[in-house]
Amino acid sequence: MCDRLLLFSALLCCTGESSVFDPAERVLGPEKVLAFAGRDVTLTCTFNITDSGDLPTVEWSKDDLEPNVIFLYRDGCETHEMKNPDFEYRTSFVMKNLKHGDISLRISNVRLSDAGRYQCMRLWKNAPKDITKVELNVVSMSEPKLSVVSHKIGGVTLQCEARSWLPEPKIMFLDDRGNDLDAEDPETHQDESGCHTVRRRVTLQTGTSRVICRAHQLEFNR
Repeated sequence: MCDRLLLFSALLCCTGESSVFDPAERVLGPEKVLAFAGRDVTLTCTFNITDSGDLPTVEWSKDDLEPNVIFLYRDGCETHEMKNPDFEYRTSFVMKNLKHGDISLRISNVRLSDAGRYQCMRLWKNAPKDITKVELNVVSMSEPKLSVVSHKIGGVTLQCEARSWLPEPKIMFLDDRGNDLDAEDPETHQDESGCHTVRRRVTLQTGTSRVICRAHQLEFNR
């Protein structure tokens, strides 16, 4: 039976978004953005080009940080004196896009601690400030590993392992027709960073040509 058994794995996730508006401060957001730990992410922020062509002072900040500034553009260049050291050399935006009103922030090598609420503030002289809020969710995942752990007469036991996931994933086994297979309760271990390693086993009693191990984030699933 093992010779004919094909092992597959899959992972799924998704995002959503919402917005609110406060006319007193011209606040937009929060837009929800999903990022993967270890990769880069872009937080969108734009402004309307004025007839004079003046560029605003741009301050990107993050709630619950001290200092809370993670990127400051003033007088034609980035200013580092107020920047939080956790974001040093990890934040930037494309200067040539300024003339098009695009001041979206790129965060490199995203960390789990980067999750939270961000604010993009545009300041002009003698004009109301514009604020855009962005909520960043950071997930950690790896490709699920499916393996044979026991092969006895009358049955084969498979194990699916999803290592270092955040939030905790749900593991499912599907047969070659896409039917959910009855499996054991999952075992979950959480490390110091908050990431979860989940293992789940299923025993096949009848011939099955293919088994799919699927791990997905319930919190971000549609």
